[in-house]
Amino acid sequence: MFIPTRQLRAWGAALLAAVAALLVLQLIAEPMVNRSVPVWMAVEPGPPLVYADGYEQGPPGPPLRAAAAILIEANTGTVLYAHNEHERRPMASTTKIMTALMALETTPLEQLVTVSPQAVRVTGSDAGLRPGQRLTMFELLHALMLPSGNDAANVVAEHVAGSQAAFAQLMTERARELGAVRTRFANAHGLDDPNHYSTAHDLALLSMVAMRLPTFSQVVRTPHFQAQSISASWRNTNRLLWSFEGIEGVKTGTTGGAGYCLVAAASRDGMRLISVVLGSPDRWNDSVRLLEYGFDQFHLITLAAHGEVLAEARVPGGMGTLQAVVDGDFRVVVRDEEINDLQVRVWLERLRAPVRAGETVGALDIMGADGRLIRSVPLLAKETVPRWTVHGALWRWFQELWSSRTGR
Repeated sequence: MFIPTRQLRAWGAALLAAVAALLVLQLIAEPMVNRSVPVWMAVEPGPPLVYADGYEQGPPGPPLRAAAAILIEANTGTVLYAHNEHERRPMASTTKIMTALMALETTPLEQLVTVSPQAVRVTGSDAGLRPGQRLTMFELLHALMLPSGNDAANVVAEHVAGSQAAFAQLMTERARELGAVRTRFANAHGLDDPNHYSTAHDLALLSMVAMRLPTFSQVVRTPHFQAQSISASWRNTNRLLWSFEGIEGVKTGTTGGAGYCLVAAASRDGMRLISVVLGSPDRWNDSVRLLEYGFDQFHLITLAAHGEVLAEARVPGGMGTLQAVVDGDFRVVVRDEEINDLQVRVWLERLRAPVRAGETVGALDIMGADGRLIRSVPLLAKETVPRWTVHGALWRWFQELWSSRTGR
């Protein structure tokens, strides 16, 4: 059908006028619409904690004085050492790891928060906050995590949930969503309460999740902080920030019921370790022994990078070649003496077209020297392999011809 050039121009002008009118209407209506734009996205659970291969038969680990302890590799969630790790115990101010996580998931960093008279009526460590002061959530996080301000914890709780009790309920629910099923919170600061407890295992898990948030990681590794909204400066209670190579935080805790507690994180050579010691009369040296043990005895090995093609195969009845990849980097933690004994096996299922992108097509298995399976991850189709049809074959031939001639 022939359409005159003049008519095409008229249609184009009408279309442009319609688009312009829609844009004007949107600009007029936009101020009247109360749109909810999320500022923070809740962090997803990380990998569940799994014990290192041969954990039971391995060396006993370093001598500790803590009542309960655990050491994990945070990239893979691998437990390298544990002692009474599932025993429920008071957790003191290590509670504030969860308090900070809740604040980050609910409140923009630049939002101003007002200190109430009720918030500062608390015993124990404080950040020196006074009723009526207004500071940003970013500053409040430093008041919470560096001097371990119980007053700052109360301010966070009131701002996020309206009351201590409501906030504690939210903390407990969120912790269990993240896998900390043996944890219960009665407050935001960690002072002793019969209904306030956790385990070394759960605290390691929650710390692993929290350390994935850049702001949390930044705050807990900060030695000193000077607030701008109020006249206040705070020093971090974590002594390891001044003495341990690769230290990244995380949080101290001390009460009569909990004793001396410490969650510590450190990274070297691409491996991040998190240690937890609860009820320790020597928390600093216990934590150093745990971290040094992990760095000395274990290595993190990347066996497959994200998007790396690990296998290729023709699919019966399909057009093109199947390429198999893993979802994300595939890494394992092994003892030094076991590195040269690892065996890798890649296998593909029997497939028929069509195979869709992301579909499981096989597995990558890691085995020890004796052939035992250490870990297995699924292989996924990198791209869709469609079923062969005459139409599809002609279209693919045309695309390849076009690419060869245009250089694309």
